[in-house]
Amino acid sequence: MTQESQTTQSSDKSARASAIVRKHMLISIASGVLPMPIVDIAILTGVQLRMVRQLAELYEVDFPEQRTKSIIGSLVSVSAVATAGNVLGMFIPGLKALVGLGSLATGPATSYALGQVFIKHFESGGTIWTFDASRGKEDYEEELEKGKVVVEQSYAGVKP
Repeated sequence: MTQESQTTQSSDKSARASAIVRKHMLISIASGVLPMPIVDIAILTGVQLRMVRQLAELYEVDFPEQRTKSIIGSLVSVSAVATAGNVLGMFIPGLKALVGLGSLATGPATSYALGQVFIKHFESGGTIWTFDASRGKEDYEEELEKGKVVVEQSYAGVKP
């Protein structure tokens, strides 16, 4: 295989990975629409798990579900404060405005961040088994900030 065809194949895979993340960002909006805190967290977790499964398939990496759930839980705990604020905001009027983006944006932003972290890891040759969540948290925090901007730009005006 020539260098040019490897580069084309790699950019095609990156484009497909980005499409998987964007699709799941949009689906993640559903987690903020329902005013049931436990249900919306379950929906978001399922969407993110599905996204990572699809990324693992794309990069031809084994997908141990329990290990992946642990990694996602570890990374997403970084944004748990925003999620907790959104949950409380359902019961205390005006609190969501103080938290930031609100529940409709939290799900897509965390999905974006997770997707980017896993893409970077898989593209470097990593697997679910070699993923170091403590090292991944720095990348996740950085990508979460980018994700908030992406959500604002991509879904501005989207109303449930």
